[in-house]
Amino acid sequence: MTAILMTRVTATRIRGRSVTAARRTAGGRWRAGTRAFTAVAAGALSLAVAAIPAGPAAAAPVPINGVLSISAGSCAGGSATGSFFRMILPEGSSSGPFLANGESACSDKTITLLAPGTDGGLRSGGYQPQPGQAFDAQGNALSGSVTRPVKFYGVGFATATNPQDPQTGRSTSTPRLYIDGTRITGDLSAFGVTWNKQVFNQGSPKPGGQYSGKTTPVRGQYDAATGTYVIEWTSQIVGGPFNNFTGLWHLTGRVSGAHPAAAPAPVTPGQGTGAAPAPGVPGQPAPVPADPRSGVTPQAVAPAAAQAPPTVANNVIVKADKSDDLTANRWFVAALVLLTVIATAVLTNADRLFGRVRRNG
Repeated sequence: MTAILMTRVTATRIRGRSVTAARRTAGGRWRAGTRAFTAVAAGALSLAVAAIPAGPAAAAPVPINGVLSISAGSCAGGSATGSFFRMILPEGSSSGPFLANGESACSDKTITLLAPGTDGGLRSGGYQPQPGQAFDAQGNALSGSVTRPVKFYGVGFATATNPQDPQTGRSTSTPRLYIDGTRITGDLSAFGVTWNKQVFNQGSPKPGGQYSGKTTPVRGQYDAATGTYVIEWTSQIVGGPFNNFTGLWHLTGRVSGAHPAAAPAPVTPGQGTGAAPAPGVPGQPAPVPADPRSGVTPQAVAPAAAQAPPTVANNVIVKADKSDDLTANRWFVAALVLLTVIATAVLTNADRLFGRVRRNG
């Protein structure tokens, strides 16, 4: 009897060892399969990512070195074309209301036309500072290299770009505009106005790089085929009789000097963009405040019956989105990543579960 019991115990131990060994072998195979699957999934993910076609390399914006000629503004036919200036009331926005200028040559007195100065326009890559004697005895501005002096409330105002801002005393960045395909951006922090023996910074950004108040970046469009451009920006006035008013500047013309000979997909400014007219197009004149020089309130002049927008409209840059071709591939990669994560988690948990079963067995 004792021999029989010992035989059974030995047989049970042998069977137990065989089952344990089998479980260990199966667990090893399971772990090896898990590792193999994870490695294959990771490799597939790497191949899928590598297979995504790279988008076209974005060319760096090209700086303009030279003068952007300024096309003289005109209100012939009841619509504004060319270059002009408007002043937004403190409570207004880029769409108005605007301050009327009784000296304006337009039927819409909120538009002050601009004409090129002695340099022919605005220089990118260099300063056009105001002269040491910036005013005559009556307060008329004597600067005239960027734009020709024009009357505003009976006193001539002019523009200049100064290395040190006369109003704030702060250093400014060198005026610089950049062409990026059909777009124009830039830094005009040095741009300022002289009027009635006063100076007002009208740059964008402000000296120091801030876009304070209603100051907005310089934005515009460029046509490489013709060299024409159009830019706009707004700059809030600080101090003086026009404190918290905002200047809206609209310049058009041609780019001269060193600039790209061609750009992808040239777009004639204001044509084929589907964009809304630029802020600052002719509209209803706003109630005007007292004359800053005399305290006399000038009379607002009604606009023409029909006011068409300027033929050159900008400030809403429309750029073709070329990313659609990559969308499907990106979704595929995202799905593959999710699948890999789920599969790895499931197999890892299964491996742990099998290990616990093995230990309990």
